[in-house]
Amino acid sequence: MFFRIPRLTPGYIRYLQTQAAQTVLQSREGPAMPRMAMLLGFMGIGVSGYSSRQLTLNYKPSSRLFR
Repeated sequence: MFFRIPRLTPGYIRYLQTQAAQTVLQSREGPAMPRMAMLLGFMGIGVSGYSSRQLTLNYKPSSRLFR
């Protein structure tokens, strides 16, 4: 039940530093991606609504179907 603590070699210390730096960079970039996703989502909903409205406004039923 004892956890083995890794030896603090220069390579392991460098690994820990890169992991810490990567965590800091990800926390800075974090809010941008959800905002971009929300923006693209709203744009998709808007374009879909616009195209649906255009289809319903310009819809002309075919007279061949009811002969």
